[in-house]
Amino acid sequence: MPDDIGALSRLFTWFVDSPLMVVVLFAVAIATATLLLRRLPPIRRVLAAVESGRHTSIDGLRGFLGIGVFIHHTVITWFYLHGHGWTLPPSRLVVHLGQTSVALFFMITAFLFWSRVLSRGSGLNWAEFFISRLCRLYPAYLVMLALLVAVAWGFASQQQQANGNFWPSLASWLVFTMFGTLNLNGLPDTGEAVAWVTWSLPYEWLFYLVLPALAFVAGRARKPVAAAASAAAVIALFLSFYWFGVLDPFNPKILLSFLGGIAAAHWVRNQALKDIGNRRSAGYVAIAALLTVVLFMPTAYAWKSTLGLTVFFVVIASGHDLWGLLRRPGLLWLGDISYSIYLLHGALLWTVFRHVLPHTLASSAPVYIGVSLVNAIVLVLVASIVFLAVERPAILAGKRWQQRLGRSAVPVGASP
Repeated sequence: MPDDIGALSRLFTWFVDSPLMVVVLFAVAIATATLLLRRLPPIRRVLAAVESGRHTSIDGLRGFLGIGVFIHHTVITWFYLHGHGWTLPPSRLVVHLGQTSVALFFMITAFLFWSRVLSRGSGLNWAEFFISRLCRLYPAYLVMLALLVAVAWGFASQQQQANGNFWPSLASWLVFTMFGTLNLNGLPDTGEAVAWVTWSLPYEWLFYLVLPALAFVAGRARKPVAAAASAAAVIALFLSFYWFGVLDPFNPKILLSFLGGIAAAHWVRNQALKDIGNRRSAGYVAIAALLTVVLFMPTAYAWKSTLGLTVFFVVIASGHDLWGLLRRPGLLWLGDISYSIYLLHGALLWTVFRHVLPHTLASSAPVYIGVSLVNAIVLVLVASIVFLAVERPAILAGKRWQQRLGRSAVPVGASP
């Protein structure tokens, strides 16, 4: 019997990092989201409530990107269980499901907020902007951090806890691991419990911090006080990196992705260019650019890759929905909950494959594949709950605070 199980496992091993596995996991996630929309009217109402002002094609794309990162780490976990460490998998497609997804997330961030700079100019209230960012990113992050603290206390040995320095490490996690993913409570490689996903958040916050100064220098928002505060914050941040011995905190090749989003924001401001990007034939150009990066570039973090991804993203930002694909309600819901998917999938993988399933079962390909399909369903359900119970109330609260601030306060950097 053990020999039969081993033979069966070897028969299915090829499937784990194959394109077919990718397609199946995407299909299960989208089907789950679609079923939730059909069966639960509250979710349909939430989806309908954000329709106005929605960048539909971008929201649909975010649905793909969030699940793409989940699949990326699902495959990495498989190789990790077989002694290969937490490293990139051999499949270039799976590599890009992680790297290209994050690069496109960065482009989306830059596009949305640089578009706001271009449209509002000096009317942009930077205090409101940072309030909205905190309300959008921090609550779900605190849910993830609470899980991580529970893991650190539950799995760290007494010796590790004695040698660990809990509060300083927690402080680093509270600021989005800006100064590194320190081991919580002495638990080695604490970041593995969340698939190390927090590495991207300092890049997001660097962009937010530099945005007021960048808008001022570009002549789009004449608010010198806000620009000076922005520049001072960035300088203080890098001085802090030097003080704490954080070397090379940001990779310039990764930062290039934000330029792609800024380029897209300028592209769609020109109606003639936007119409070109929204032509039916432009979709073929977008897919060709994306496939070129995935098939021929070993990493998404290189200038050639950024150029190809920018071509793809410009078409999507122009409103092209890839012939209706990105408008599917299930994908739009996955886009809404993509942040919770991104933050929480690592904890799910770590719990199930490292501590729920015995290693002999987790390392069996048929079992791993079957459980991964269940994980996709559970992840969409859990992320939906967190979005509805935590993210959305916080977003709405942030909007209320912004309205109060707009009525009672002078905008940051505005003339008295």
